[in-house]
Amino acid sequence: MFIVIYIFVKIEMVEERVICLSQNIYPAPEVTWATDPPTDSRSLQNFTRKTSDSKGLFTIESSISMIGNTSDHTYFCSVVSADEMQVWTASLHHQDELFGEEGSGLLVPCMVPQPRHNFTLTWTFIRTTESIVIFTYDSRTRRIANLWESKAELDIDQAHLGNGSLHLLNPDSLGHSGTYICTFYGFQMRHQVQTHVNITVREYIIKCSNVFCVIFLYMYLSNILLITKIYILYMLLFFFKIYICNIYHM
Repeated sequence: MFIVIYIFVKIEMVEERVICLSQNIYPAPEVTWATDPPTDSRSLQNFTRKTSDSKGLFTIESSISMIGNTSDHTYFCSVVSADEMQVWTASLHHQDELFGEEGSGLLVPCMVPQPRHNFTLTWTFIRTTESIVIFTYDSRTRRIANLWESKAELDIDQAHLGNGSLHLLNPDSLGHSGTYICTFYGFQMRHQVQTHVNITVREYIIKCSNVFCVIFLYMYLSNILLITKIYILYMLLFFFKIYICNIYHM
């Protein structure tokens, strides 16, 4: 007999290890690991600990060493029932940091195995200690909740194929720089992709003729003390005069 009161599989990265946790199972299940791209099984040697509570339900925790850099692999943890008839799978991928520019659209990728059953897709945004769910889609009801409706969009048809990538529209450095977590979860599966996004301020380069530059700078410096402003304007006109004289002497 296989008893499950409530089972979930949680996978996370802690320092140099990847940890998989599952609870409330009887009898004690087994854990298997895999990666994408595939890795030699000898590199996936795991340390697994099983404990039971007063009701005889098991908690199982398994961990492996991270392979290469954080973003090199997607890690898959599967919890297999004692009779091998039930499998719960979770995956985690930490992507390389993404850089974008204010005012320019940016695609935050989220690619997972294609869901075989109904699923829920969420996007969570984390900035410092603040965490907020900005997008939710339920494939069963086709219901969408988009907190960033004018700032982000997602192709729902692609989500059914395992592509939950989020398109940021006109992002800004203060409001959209942070960690984005894409999560697909449903019957016996949970897949997560984490990406840190850094939106930088757009650099503006002003090109103008000498005369217009003098006028523009004078207007720009209008909030500076009068005596400082007069001095700066005098110096600008002085160099401009030299520039004109050099033209006539050429």
